[in-house]
Amino acid sequence: MNTNIKEILVIGLGLIGSSIAKASKEKGIKVHGFDIDDKSLQYASDNKIIDNSFNSLVTINNKEITSYVDLIVIAVSPEATKDIINNIQQLWNTQTTITDTSSVKNHLLYKDVTNIVLSHPIAGSDKSGISSGDENLFTGKKTVICNPFNADKKHTQRLEDFWKFVLQMRVSEMSVKDHDLMFAMTSHLPHLISYALIDSIRLSSKDVKDNVGGGLKEFIRLSGSNPEMWRDIFELNDKNIIKSLASFQLSINNLLELITKTKELPEVFSHSDLLKKELEDIKSYKEDSF
Repeated sequence: MNTNIKEILVIGLGLIGSSIAKASKEKGIKVHGFDIDDKSLQYASDNKIIDNSFNSLVTINNKEITSYVDLIVIAVSPEATKDIINNIQQLWNTQTTITDTSSVKNHLLYKDVTNIVLSHPIAGSDKSGISSGDENLFTGKKTVICNPFNADKKHTQRLEDFWKFVLQMRVSEMSVKDHDLMFAMTSHLPHLISYALIDSIRLSSKDVKDNVGGGLKEFIRLSGSNPEMWRDIFELNDKNIIKSLASFQLSINNLLELITKTKELPEVFSHSDLLKKELEDIKSYKEDSF
């Protein structure tokens, strides 16, 4: 299908950015790239992950590139995303579509801009860096599009077509408010819990390395994610994470009461009935009370 995208620029060539670049090249799209790490940029050029490179944001912030670049994808940490968008203002309100890949959006606030549409491709790996780029990373996965600035239809359609037909993803749309709360619960909270769990094991002074099961390994993987990115997420999405953490704390308290048998419950209850009741109580809890 014709996506009306012939050339893109990927800013940030880590796992996500390099995977986008590879998948795009597989579809015959010309890929330009930029990364503040000169070694990553050189690696991308040497390994033909990109076709052409820019050496600075200054050279990118030039309306001349809008004559050939159809889409700019910013694949860096949340705060760096904001900085980059602020540093390419010559490209605002042009024919080039601008998007990001960040899992938190509330800090991206702009007025009177018609070509910025926010994205969050939900894909990842236990690996990181440009050498881990995978052109199939996004296949069959979902991406969320947010359009808080009421971008022109041609930009939203171009972006939707890019994720659907180039990256082979499913696409849905959310408000920034709904997006940030949703991923506080489904992504940010699990990472926070993983940090707490691994820290609790560290504080116990027990050597568990020969007794690590699959479940704990997943927590270890999560806790080892990019610290810069997660610092930004915890700071920028703090209110939603606090709500999610409060709900989780209620669940922990309920389970603690079950395990310590501090609740007086009829003995005729089966374990499944008991857990069903507790889960219903937890589900009925209203996060908005915090």
